[in-house]
Amino acid sequence: MNITLRKANALQAAIQEHIKSIDIKTSVSMNEFQLPFDEISHARETLIANDKRRADLTATLYVIRAQVGDANSASGVSAQLAQAAYIDKRVAQLKTLVDSKASDSLDVVVGKLDKIRNDKGESRRSIYASDTVDTGVLDAAQIDQFKTDMQMLKKQKQAINDKVLELNIRTEITLSDSDVALLKQEQLI
Repeated sequence: MNITLRKANALQAAIQEHIKSIDIKTSVSMNEFQLPFDEISHARETLIANDKRRADLTATLYVIRAQVGDANSASGVSAQLAQAAYIDKRVAQLKTLVDSKASDSLDVVVGKLDKIRNDKGESRRSIYASDTVDTGVLDAAQIDQFKTDMQMLKKQKQAINDKVLELNIRTEITLSDSDVALLKQEQLI
């Protein structure tokens, strides 16, 4: 049976949730009217059967995961996802630059520093007075360029997402007959 990478990803999630739902009871409670041998034997058989189901589903899950990994690499999805991750990281870096304060003009900065330097009055010694001038490092044009770069990267990311979606729909993996039988038995397909 062939399934797309998109369906394979959904199937992997469904298998993981199904595995979590399988009851694994390692103890049993009995009352005075029950037969201990029968209750323990039944609980043991159920536990072993459920653990086998869990083990079989886990094995199938990792077979599918390996096939998806191979198909992602062969189809170029992995490379596209790496490029998308780079873009996410770079956009986050640019955000701090875009959100930064633009620098004051050099004349304004020099004027403020001269005022501090030449202030001989009491305000210089005041606890509220500042002996520093804070200004941004980037000018407005540089910040605008970083905004443009950020928008361009976001457009590239959207194109990558579209390409990955297309590859996920077009690329298929093949499930073995035994995996299909198990998944049907567990009502996962």
